[in-house]
Amino acid sequence: MRSDDIAAEGPSGDRPRNGLAVLGGSFNPPHTTHRRLAAAALSRLPIERLLVIPAGDHPHKRDRDMAPARDRLAMCRLAFADLPGVVVDDRELRRHGPSFTVDTLAELAAENPGRTLFFLIGSDNLPLLPTWRDPERLLASCQVVTYPRLGHPIDAAVLAKLPVTEPQRAAIAAHVLDLPADAVAASDLRARWRAGERDLPELPPSVRSYLAERGLYR
Repeated sequence: MRSDDIAAEGPSGDRPRNGLAVLGGSFNPPHTTHRRLAAAALSRLPIERLLVIPAGDHPHKRDRDMAPARDRLAMCRLAFADLPGVVVDDRELRRHGPSFTVDTLAELAAENPGRTLFFLIGSDNLPLLPTWRDPERLLASCQVVTYPRLGHPIDAAVLAKLPVTEPQRAAIAAHVLDLPADAVAASDLRARWRAGERDLPELPPSVRSYLAERGLYR
């Protein structure tokens, strides 16, 4: 399933490019798929900026596989430094207590009145969206844009299982980034790095250098 609006190659037509897109996640570490998504969103959505928002530290993820928030923030700034229109936003690292996507989107909506918010989510996470904090408010605050993940199709059967209204279902179906699906996983990259691989093509060179300098994922 694809959108005639945003699946076409090239910029997003003559629509005003005053929207704001959000790409969140652990970015543990940020990799080339993240960059590809950001570039595609900037090219195909009617947006002026894309915010990369790394998640803060969480007590249940404080193990050797989760790099400290300050390092993940630094790696994001390195990974996206040469992409015009991308801004790395540290608000979730500065927030005290649990951090939820719906709260971040509410903040952004208040800070950007009149702008359409686009929230990027992988097709592997789309079926889980109803389990997130306050999904009704989340869906009311933004337009969800799904990107494909290998093995997780975005089709009528998947969309039919979402407990959303028909207009919401139609809007989700109409906002799918038409990109090649890949299976790049940060957990696999961390395991390969820990095993001694240093020339991982899925990691930007600046991120590889940072990992080596900081001794992360040992």
